[in-house]
Amino acid sequence: MIGKIINYFREARAELARVNWPSRDEIIQSTEAVLLFTLFSMIVLWVYDVVFGLLMKRILQ
Repeated sequence: MIGKIINYFREARAELARVNWPSRDEIIQSTEAVLLFTLFSMIVLWVYDVVFGLLMKRILQ
């Protein structure tokens, strides 16, 4: 039983050594892309909210 646990951790460590980790520049670029997309999405949703809010006020008056 202990041998299987030890073998599991050895294999996990070997697998992590084969992982192609992104460089610092790639991480920064990906983070910038996510932040820009999030900001763009927030602005679009805010505009929709304002427009539909105004429409609802006119309809309900």
